[in-house]
Parts: sequence; C-alpha cells; structure tokens
Amino acid sequence: MIGLREPSGEEIARRAHELYLQRGGEHGKDVEDWVRTEKELSQQKRGSSKPFVTRLIDVRLMRKHLVS
Repeated sequence: MIGLREPSGEEIARRAHELYLQRGGEHGKDVEDWVRTEKELSQQKRGSSKPFVTRLIDVRLMRKHLVS
C-alpha cells in the first residue's frame, strides 16, 4: 500500500511485549499481541514512527527489564 509503513520485526516485538506487560504478564496471547501490533503499526503512515533516539532508549529499557 502506498504511504503505509512496513514495521520491522523488532518494532512489532517491542510493542507486543508492551501489550504483554500491560496485561500483567498473562501468558498465552503472544500471537494475538503480535497480529494486533503488526496491524496497528502497518496502518501508520510512513515517517510517523518514533525518532531513532527514542526507539533506541525504548529498546535499552526493554532489554534491561527482560534481564532483571
């Protein structure tokens, strides 16, 4: 589709993980979260994603959370 963006796997994984955390860590909905996130992100217009620095901070925070 013209004008819509194609999210990376990393973006999808990060957002799907946010949904998981918002749900209190409830297991068994990983595919549902992935599909929902993929749809949400692909419907955004190109260029509407977060700036690189913000994405980098998000990734570092997510990694820190996963390790601890």
